[in-house]
Amino acid sequence: MAHTVTLVRHGQTERSARGTYSGQLDVPLTETGREQAHRTARRLATAGIDAVVASPLVRARDTAQVIADAADVPLIVDERLIEVDYGPFEGLDRDGARARFGAAFEAWRADPFGAPVSGMEPLPQALARARAATADALDAHEHPVIVGHQGILRIVLVALGEIEPGDYFTTRLHEAEPVVVEDPAIV
Repeated sequence: MAHTVTLVRHGQTERSARGTYSGQLDVPLTETGREQAHRTARRLATAGIDAVVASPLVRARDTAQVIADAADVPLIVDERLIEVDYGPFEGLDRDGARARFGAAFEAWRADPFGAPVSGMEPLPQALARARAATADALDAHEHPVIVGHQGILRIVLVALGEIEPGDYFTTRLHEAEPVVVEDPAIV
């Protein structure tokens, strides 16, 4: 069972640089994103990690591969770590989503786990898959790195009891910036 887990959001993409929802759209890293991945890989190369578990989307997979190569550990792609399906918000920034969906968007922002938007993956459903993927990674490895996306990694933090569901929008994960959780446990 894991004694440490490190979470890493993928490096920059064109959409993350603009602050737009990417969700499950497969967008690549920018040159800056690739540089961020290499910088993080150098930091984690000697951190004692024993596996990298990643979302299947190319921006996370590419970030994860650089980390796995630098640490000489296996890369495991786990479909359950794919980003939240933002449905109708895809390609919009917050202002655009607010303008187009008004009260529904505001209700979701006020209660992300209790006010789902039609066409979007409900966050409790995403929590179930993130919880299972995280539990499997923790059971199989001493110090896994989980590479994913802003939304799903915040949900992993909920699954680990590191943040409350109401902190979903106030918790920010910076691109390719490791977040270390000691003695992780699924709640």
